[in-house]
Amino acid sequence: MQRSVVPRTKVAIAVCTYARQEDLERLLVSLQDLQAGPDLCPRVIVIDNDSRKSAETLVQSFQSRLPWPVDYVHEPQAGIPFARNRAIRAAAGDDYLAFVDDDETVDPQWLNALMAVAQKTGAAFVQGPLTMTVEDARDSWWLASGFFKQKSFSDLSPRSESWTNNVLIDLAFVARHNCRFDATLRFDGGSDTLFFQDVVAAGGTGRFAANAMVYEIQKKSRLTWKWATLRQYRYGITRANTVLLRKPRSYAGLYCGIRGTAMVGLGILKLPRGLVLGRAGLADGVALIARGTGVLSGFFGARRREYAR
Repeated sequence: MQRSVVPRTKVAIAVCTYARQEDLERLLVSLQDLQAGPDLCPRVIVIDNDSRKSAETLVQSFQSRLPWPVDYVHEPQAGIPFARNRAIRAAAGDDYLAFVDDDETVDPQWLNALMAVAQKTGAAFVQGPLTMTVEDARDSWWLASGFFKQKSFSDLSPRSESWTNNVLIDLAFVARHNCRFDATLRFDGGSDTLFFQDVVAAGGTGRFAANAMVYEIQKKSRLTWKWATLRQYRYGITRANTVLLRKPRSYAGLYCGIRGTAMVGLGILKLPRGLVLGRAGLADGVALIARGTGVLSGFFGARRREYAR
């Protein structure tokens, strides 16, 4: 009597990269320790968005070092939405697509944790948390400030949006509803935020996988008041862009006006906390002011290119 063979779930792990060989190598090394349950059939796809194909040799060197297939894909059209959409096309035939950033590393149980939530809830996407560290322990205060502090969510809690730094996507849902990353934001941040908002608008649900951990080292070059403030300003512009691209301008104006003004006002109220809490308290106020200013400026057309070449 023949035993029936249960088909394994095919999962593509996508990494979009641009000229970050050292960071990408650390990520690929961490994938060597990745644990995949017996019901999973993973593979890795690296999407190189550099016209010089700078990641090709490195990726090829890992094709014999990982226990599953590693595919190199070159996307010559510059812009992060094109790389992300290329990942969706490259994953055709797979059941799920997991995105992780090229400057992160993954926990050995990362993929299992994402898949456990997806299979339990039937969510169209599952978001995992990010743990940040610093190179120098004396810089740890940055991570507790409003510049870098991460929101936490309970396991299985609903999510209405996500980002591609740590997320699992149901490819069948994406195919049915023709969800794609918006090329309007070619060199701007926010195409991932908008994508998951579109998934929810199409009827998809999002969930949080608290144990699907990825890690990122905030390099010392980023830990400056100028860099961190401009990052929050860009986040604000991103928020304005996602509203402007999907809502009537009248609604977007009301939303950006209320949200941006409230954030600036709250930030100003928080500034005096710096007298008690020191630089971390001051950073909380500055971060809110910068983000609120970005929301207001973004409505009036300000841009801050994150992925310009």
